[in-house]
Amino acid sequence: MPFRCLLIFLASSLLGLPYLLSQDDDAAKASIIQGIKAFRSGETYADSLFALGESHSELNSLAAYNRGRSILEKEGEMDEARKAFQRAAQETSDPSLESDAWHNTGNSLLMEQDVDGAIEAYKNALRANPRHEAARYNLSYAMRMKNEEQEQEQEQQQDQDQEQEQEQQQDQEQQQDQDQQQDQEQQQDQERQQDQDQQQDQEQQQDQEQQQDQEQQQDQEQQQDQEQLQPQQIEGQISPEDMERILESLGREEGEIQAKLRKEKGQGKKSKIEKDW
Repeated sequence: MPFRCLLIFLASSLLGLPYLLSQDDDAAKASIIQGIKAFRSGETYADSLFALGESHSELNSLAAYNRGRSILEKEGEMDEARKAFQRAAQETSDPSLESDAWHNTGNSLLMEQDVDGAIEAYKNALRANPRHEAARYNLSYAMRMKNEEQEQEQEQQQDQDQEQEQEQQQDQEQQQDQDQQQDQEQQQDQERQQDQDQQQDQEQQQDQEQQQDQEQQQDQEQQQDQEQLQPQQIEGQISPEDMERILESLGREEGEIQAKLRKEKGQGKKSKIEKDW
């Protein structure tokens, strides 16, 4: 990674330390020198020696920076290294050391995938030293990472949106299927109800027809019973109907005879009345 190369490049800050030590705080100075030797030897306790060196009245910022470097080198706690670099950036009056401190702060943040924090730290490094090429390079690298993350987030958002749209479409299709199913069930219910109504109508009609047939049968039976109750005509006896017709015929004949007599009497003739009985 680009910030790893920078850590090797900044080792020159440690090499120049003996020339900067001209203070009276011998114990703190000695801890810083021992820390440099331990760092070069690859010892893991170099950060503890630099921690003691931070008590120096003038070299405290350099000791803090070297402590952060040694913690990063042994892949220790990123948060502790970052705090050491930030102390160095705040306490130093050297723009170059401040720029390096901010740069390595950005490196520690980038290792923890805090791209936005790393970008801001690299910008602080360039504000302190606009010619810090490593900070410029790593800022560009972090910006590319951010753009890639944003593109990935956009793609993920698009995928989520598409997935939501598909789910909504599926929900709508399912709802339509349910509605159609309900409509079909209602239609089937209506058809069954109509069939039941028709069946009931047919049954009622059949009942009515049966009732009518029964009534007709009863009427016929009653009529037959009445006919059986009427007196039978005796053979050779004139029925009342025939008697009535004979009387009517006799009445007409009598009327005709009377009319004929009146006519002859009017003409002065005497007519002989002839009777047939």
